[in-house]
Amino acid sequence: MAEFVEIRMTIESHERAAELAHGILLACLATSIDIAEAPDQPVHRDTPTWQLTLITTNEQVPALEGHLRSTGATAPLDCRPVIQEFEGYPDWLMDGQS
Repeated sequence: MAEFVEIRMTIESHERAAELAHGILLACLATSIDIAEAPDQPVHRDTPTWQLTLITTNEQVPALEGHLRSTGATAPLDCRPVIQEFEGYPDWLMDGQS
């Protein structure tokens, strides 16, 4: 089973974040992408910065970072392992199956 990693980076504009997300999806480098206004922004900023949050596998991290750098993205990447503790499959998924 693949180990998953959450990667976060800050982007200066929503349009640029959407452009990066689109390219990442087309390259199949992440399973999930979220774009949200970055938390804890300085009060003196007139325009918000955006946070791109991705879920990918450990194996895809080097390719994802290479893809981001090839598009000119220079923001640091915050990588954290995704910790999950499952007690089994949800009832609705296993209904009638053993």
